[in-house]
Amino acid sequence: MRGLLSFPEEGVPGLERLSIGHGAGGSLTQELIDQITDRFDGSPLADGEDCAILPGGFAVTIDGYTVSPLSFEGGDIGKLSVCGSVNDLSVRGAKPLYLALGVIAEEGFPVRELLGYMESAAAVCRSLGIELVTGDSKVVPRGQVDGLFLSTCCLGRMVREDPLGAVNLRPGDAVILTCPPGLHGATIAAHRYGLKARGLSSDCAALWPMLESILPVSGLRCMRDCTRGGLATVLCEWSERAGLGIEIDESLIPWDEAALSVCDLLGFEPLHMAGEGCAAVAVEEGEAQRTVTLLKGYSLGERASVIGRVTKEHPGLVGIRTHSGGTRLVDRPVGELLPRIC
Repeated sequence: MRGLLSFPEEGVPGLERLSIGHGAGGSLTQELIDQITDRFDGSPLADGEDCAILPGGFAVTIDGYTVSPLSFEGGDIGKLSVCGSVNDLSVRGAKPLYLALGVIAEEGFPVRELLGYMESAAAVCRSLGIELVTGDSKVVPRGQVDGLFLSTCCLGRMVREDPLGAVNLRPGDAVILTCPPGLHGATIAAHRYGLKARGLSSDCAALWPMLESILPVSGLRCMRDCTRGGLATVLCEWSERAGLGIEIDESLIPWDEAALSVCDLLGFEPLHMAGEGCAAVAVEEGEAQRTVTLLKGYSLGERASVIGRVTKEHPGLVGIRTHSGGTRLVDRPVGELLPRIC
């Protein structure tokens, strides 16, 4: 007994304090999430995807944003906060409708700058017909938060009757990537380390209009936006949850040379770098080319490509065929490559 509160003695096995890696979206994040959710009564609505599908055909998601710098090439924290939640709904086949917004700001933060970020958030909402319906704001003493943190909760309505998710994967399904991986992470990294990468910009964008166009595809299995932990984390989670293997080909991935250059200079794995307007899509093989054609009809998907297949071989594992012709294992990041990317 400590004061009036009693704390469980067992804690988290092997963990006494959080590390920065527990917020990276990789294996440590999943371990922490599992420990937190174990404290609650399980719900069949919590299926491990990025948003929950609720009774009545609604879907909901929530996320926090601590990106540094607050403004970057291709976006800012306001735009990022709305796009992030919109995309979590979009990849489940839910049309985003309503937004709740939480603001935590440091004492002394410039009001004009804050309102600029709010205008960025509002512009995304206007473009998609999303209504801001509730919110909250807190100002904390100087030095107790780094400038500005945002949190968004987005509610939408399901467009597809059959929910999309990793459990739908089948051997032979095609894996499609909508744009070059890692653009957002590489952009933030270049800014942090003072690197000049010509043409490099975050892919921060709302995916709903593009992904809505492929929802009628009958063989659509699942979709996921490649945020923290990058494409590698998405594919590893799919493989583990479906109990199937995934094989991708390095030569088929639509790489961005500037992003690759940043990763090479800093020693980062490109497949672990975050995107904020990039989605992985799994679809029945016979519908793959139709799906790619639909995606290419949008500027966000003009480089959409089939990059691999789902297989019965090596269940729970992801492999990549390299340019040299060999195959190596793709795994989720264990620690944190770059904190505060979103």
